[in-house]
Amino acid sequence: GERNYAQKYPIKGHADDRSLRMLLNGFVEKEDVEYDKPMKPKTTRRMRYPFRFWHFGEWRDVVVDDKLPTYKGRLVHLHCSNKTEFWAALLEKAYAKFYGCYEQLAQGSTTRALQDLTGGIVQSFGLTHQDRFLTFQVLNSAVPRSSLLIATITQLRLRNGLITQHAYSVTGLARVRGTNGEVPLVRLRNPWARGEWTGPWSERSWEWDGLSSRDKDLLSVHVCTKKIIVLLGCLSRIFSRHFTQLDLVHIGPDDWMMEGALHSKQPWRAVLARRRWRAGYNAGGGPSYIETTSMNPQFHVQIPRTSSNKCHVVVSITQYYETNVIDIKKKRPLYAIGFAVYEVPHSMQRLTPHFVTEQKPLDVTNHSIAREVVTFFTLPPGDYIVVPQTNIPNLDGKFLLRIFTDEQSNIWEVNEDNMIIRNIASEFMEESTSPVSADGKSILTKLLVKYPPEVDASQLQKILKAHWRLYLSEKPSLELCKSLIMLQDSVQMNERLSRCETLFNSFDVMQTEIEIMDASEAQQADRILAFQKFERSHNSGKTSSYYLRALLWEAGCTVSNKVLECLVLRFAKNRILTTENYIMALVRLHLSHGENF
Repeated sequence: GERNYAQKYPIKGHADDRSLRMLLNGFVEKEDVEYDKPMKPKTTRRMRYPFRFWHFGEWRDVVVDDKLPTYKGRLVHLHCSNKTEFWAALLEKAYAKFYGCYEQLAQGSTTRALQDLTGGIVQSFGLTHQDRFLTFQVLNSAVPRSSLLIATITQLRLRNGLITQHAYSVTGLARVRGTNGEVPLVRLRNPWARGEWTGPWSERSWEWDGLSSRDKDLLSVHVCTKKIIVLLGCLSRIFSRHFTQLDLVHIGPDDWMMEGALHSKQPWRAVLARRRWRAGYNAGGGPSYIETTSMNPQFHVQIPRTSSNKCHVVVSITQYYETNVIDIKKKRPLYAIGFAVYEVPHSMQRLTPHFVTEQKPLDVTNHSIAREVVTFFTLPPGDYIVVPQTNIPNLDGKFLLRIFTDEQSNIWEVNEDNMIIRNIASEFMEESTSPVSADGKSILTKLLVKYPPEVDASQLQKILKAHWRLYLSEKPSLELCKSLIMLQDSVQMNERLSRCETLFNSFDVMQTEIEIMDASEAQQADRILAFQKFERSHNSGKTSSYYLRALLWEAGCTVSNKVLECLVLRFAKNRILTTENYIMALVRLHLSHGENF
């Protein structure tokens, strides 16, 4: 009968390109090719062939010519048994160009090649010590959906028809009632020209003979009316015993639409986000770093409580990686990455240090030095927050987050609007009683009498240096004074202040979060002021830039993730935020939001 193209012309090669060779033999299904008429070149002119490989969320084009490496007239690397076929060698050449050279392919793996060729989320786990029930559960949830399943054998010679050091694709699952009760079966596609399962439930076994014709037909597989040779009837315990690794390739909805062979399967619902960790802003490290882990990027997953079904969720975090850097010393190192999943109340907007201290995460992946970390969940309806993270804080790098679900769900990045949530200035003016000195006159009143009504930035700096201990933990810089001038005269930008009184009042209001209240004001003595909450030491005037969001909240405003990142980049130095820079950040926000800030 007619046989699969890959079976008739299997792909061969050397040990160096084993992973790519295994995958090509496992995936190739050229049903539109006339198998008895091999393709021949139509021209002797040098041809150029385009290929596409997936890299960090994008498809990259690689073009190669048909000049292939040979030795004594034979292809050196990957080749088809049909000597008139060169597509495998051309693909391998493009793949080698994608990674810089042929030698780089020897360092590859099945997982890497799967992702590069399909663009899917690749989840790999060993089967040797895996629970059989869990293995069958994973297979049962993945087979009906747009996921490709590759089972690999790395054992020594087997006598049951399976070929070692080869990959088989899983095409179906079934439960069959036999003489000993219900038996779970795994159906495999055999892409090789030799070898066929001869163990239990094979086509010549007594178990198979005991089935009705209808059951046999249901367990068979047909593609375009051409029967594919399959290994039918691997019991789940036999499957786990003989196969050492299982790779699941979860294909996203965009690629599902482009691949007609997957249309018979249910597509995943997908969300993709490209973000980055930045030291001092959102590179908070793993769950063991209680104070900063909640500063990492956060993504809210909401599974509607109206649904009675559990939702299968695939979460993948991929860090940026380089493919065409041959010199190892120049190659960007990979970090140990992972993510944590927290179950949160419906009303919670963002994880806080207090919450992560009190509540343990629902699940934490093992932080691995790999380009991708993947976990498959089965979650009931509820609210969850996914936190991508590195194992330690302050590591700069880009990452790609992909979340696939099979049920209706809502997924969004935790973010805030740029808005004022309360008027700190009015609160301070209502609460504060100005007398500070012994004679009952406020310091501001004395300053207004002593200095002229109009000052510029240099004059303001001299004034504040004489009284800086009232407001700051260190002497003010000229840049701070210029910012304060801009605050009062942002329209004319002439660096002249028409009302000195307005300046000092505004400066006094701006300091309500950091000012140390005088001991004579008994009613204010026990007030915990914002900046002091987060100071590294008493009156140091310095704190971690990770606390800027909390400081702004105390000041009565919220900012978006992007604005907060810009503020950290502009006003923090070596992940340290000083009192002065905090005031300057508030000034900039005031100029952006208007006079109501």
